[in-house]
Amino acid sequence: MVEGTIKGYFKQLKDGCGDEQCPNVYCSSNPAFKFDRQSLQNPNTAAAQAIHLATEFGSVYLDEFINSNLFLVQDNLEHILTKSKQTNNYDLLKKLICSVFSNRQNLSSSFLQKGFPLNISQDTDQASITTSATPKSTFIQDKRITLENDQITLDVEMMKRMMKGLLVFEDEISLTMIYALGTLFKQIYNELTSGRKQELENDANFLNIFLIIFQLPFLSDPTFIFESAYSFYSLFTRISIDLQAKFVRVLAKYPNDLKFYVAHLQQYITMRTVRWCDHKSMSNVNEAILSAEHGMYEGLNILRIIFYANLLAGERDKIEIIEKERENDQKMEVELVSRRQRHNDDDDNNGEQEQEDEQRSQQQTQGRSEQQNESQQAASSRVRQRSTHFSIRASTSDQDEIESIYENPLQIKLDLEPNEYRHGYLPFDDFINEYTNENIEINTEYLDFVRRGPDVVGFSFILYPFFLSTINKIALLNIENKVQMYQHRHTSYVHSIVSGIRLDPFFKLNVRRDHLIEDALIALEYQGIERPADLKKQLFVEFYGEQGHDEGGLSKEFFQLITEQIFNPEYGMFMADEETRSLWFNPSAPEDLDREYTLIGMLLGLAIYNSVILDIKFPPVLYRKLMGKVGTFEDLETSHPSIYKSLKNLLSFDELQENMTVEEAFGLTYQIGITDATGSRVTFDLKENGDSIPVTNANREEFVRLYTDLILNKSVEKQFHPFFHGFLLVTRDSSLRKLFRPDEIELLVAGSQVLDFSQLASAAEYDGGYTQDHPTIKNFWNVLMSFNDEQKRKFLRFTTGSDRAPIGGLARLKLIISRNGPDTDRLPTAHTCFNVILLPDYSSLDKLSEKLLIAINNTQGFGLL
Repeated sequence: MVEGTIKGYFKQLKDGCGDEQCPNVYCSSNPAFKFDRQSLQNPNTAAAQAIHLATEFGSVYLDEFINSNLFLVQDNLEHILTKSKQTNNYDLLKKLICSVFSNRQNLSSSFLQKGFPLNISQDTDQASITTSATPKSTFIQDKRITLENDQITLDVEMMKRMMKGLLVFEDEISLTMIYALGTLFKQIYNELTSGRKQELENDANFLNIFLIIFQLPFLSDPTFIFESAYSFYSLFTRISIDLQAKFVRVLAKYPNDLKFYVAHLQQYITMRTVRWCDHKSMSNVNEAILSAEHGMYEGLNILRIIFYANLLAGERDKIEIIEKERENDQKMEVELVSRRQRHNDDDDNNGEQEQEDEQRSQQQTQGRSEQQNESQQAASSRVRQRSTHFSIRASTSDQDEIESIYENPLQIKLDLEPNEYRHGYLPFDDFINEYTNENIEINTEYLDFVRRGPDVVGFSFILYPFFLSTINKIALLNIENKVQMYQHRHTSYVHSIVSGIRLDPFFKLNVRRDHLIEDALIALEYQGIERPADLKKQLFVEFYGEQGHDEGGLSKEFFQLITEQIFNPEYGMFMADEETRSLWFNPSAPEDLDREYTLIGMLLGLAIYNSVILDIKFPPVLYRKLMGKVGTFEDLETSHPSIYKSLKNLLSFDELQENMTVEEAFGLTYQIGITDATGSRVTFDLKENGDSIPVTNANREEFVRLYTDLILNKSVEKQFHPFFHGFLLVTRDSSLRKLFRPDEIELLVAGSQVLDFSQLASAAEYDGGYTQDHPTIKNFWNVLMSFNDEQKRKFLRFTTGSDRAPIGGLARLKLIISRNGPDTDRLPTAHTCFNVILLPDYSSLDKLSEKLLIAINNTQGFGLL
């Protein structure tokens, strides 16, 4: 074969093929012939060049091979592009594009790396495939290219250069290209759905096609989106998980292109959303959901593939950190299940006593408002006796079921967990399509998913958390919670009919204002240990001795009051950092505060579950830890910035440049001190006899790692463990950790610090005779807009129970301003449960300002009614 190849090159170098339009630059007939024709008249010179071409390219540049196997190579394409531009005649270029882009074999064999073209003429299967768009099909085998590695035959950089040059002539070739691609996609679809799928996927060149087509701007062209783009994206639903996984790994090697690919997909998804909105508007069909729009699944599927590539190209936590986190998760899961199972075992040994205790518990619950003191004592007794009547799961199956919904075969194949990545190559927000998210009816999507089940639904937006906006994730979490609450209420109703004992559909929390922490501890400890399912019910707070029906406002006030008390530095559990203005665990906290830390963890979980924003500020690392992560050096930048800066200086110190050693410059040892909540210095050894181990150039990285681990993990382990345990008691059986990133959990718990009162004004509603143009309302907004940041926060706390903005901004609060009579000396009042402010019709701006400031500066409790 080599001898025949050399002879072929020798002939075309000396004599050419006779075609003046020959595209082959290694043929003497080509006007842009690569060699000097005169010198090649010497047979020895021609023979030497023929041997070189055969060795370098195999048969790729033989005229007979190019004419029977059209594909794109750099030299020939450059020649054709130049000639087309010079002559202003694009017929030859269009012919080439049509031949290459309409045939799977031709396109996949284009732009190959050196060395791989030698395989082209080998292992050719001439068997006819009747369903293919071409009568013959060739599958290229190469042991260097497998589904399990990330090697490809394509010269990606050369391909990108050539495609860029080709697309200079986009206007001239676009229609030809689109027609050719339509034929190509049909051919590939037929091959994938035939008995040759495995051979096709193992073709060494097959994956090249997808990388080449992704370079085409036509993927974002509206005329291309609804037909050819759909056909292209649908191919990914036909290829195996193994090939999809390889495609992800290959894409991750070329991350600079990911933004371009994402833009393609977002344009596609937007256009599908626009079509759905238009159709819904014209047909008045309210039952249709956006996820059912034709082609939406195909777009989201390939966007997820690119999202995974973005993760692989991003920053993943170190493997030893990940292994430690997984080990910690397993330990915590075992602890939670074992703790509950111990109580089940106690219940089995005291069956009759359980029924008596349950009946007594019901009687006490019904009389709680009238006999608060006796009820609190009985509740305390129940905690000590550990008596209850309920069943809990003794395995992790419920949680596994939740996690399996959000995991898919491709993610499992890649062994990829999104929360193990600090960030992707692109920001995560690049994968969120705001327009589509605004049109997703998340409640309808979820209920449809629950009603029909994942096996029947096939595709739903809720299975693509990376695509959902934080607002939609919160709505999804809320509807999931409400469905669970409804299920508990339904169970309560059935139980009351069967047993004759009425079970409360709400989680009622009856507390005394002057014993707030004590009462909350008793109630939540009982529920968390004995009745964890009740924590999924809607929270209903009652303050002993006070009238008022909790429609949200009392719950908000309860959270506000208890956080003010338990996070007070004088309580000794937390300490405030002056530099970051955030709270952190006190490493010297008393040993007997486990119950209190558990309570706080449960409060955070309950606040999320009941959509209440807490007036607290923790550093971002706390929310990473609540997602099962451990604190690392990068987290110090936001939690302990001064320490972070000092350690970074230590790591970057250059002994040669500074002409002194690390030991001389810093004078550090493996013994460090941490300041606690009282201002005292607490000493820790990072290693045994740490005070005698100097920090040197050789061990400084170890020192930084151990120092970081001590500050963020080990020194507060006793405090964080019960805190985390309490949080999981509430959130463990929800999809929280699968839906949200740590930064989103922070927004869920603490809300947004950004206060845009223009948003609040734009969404406000008026009642009782007020309108937007009423003089008092104009004065009201003038006063609010003149407030400083602290006064604005006080106003929000006065009217809503929280001084933070919900995710999505203040417009989502829907403040209602209601007229509360004529001009008076009475102060404004508020119903925090409804975000209502009752505003008298004050006679002047100054009077309104005076009364409003008095109200917001002095009000605590449920308004001033």
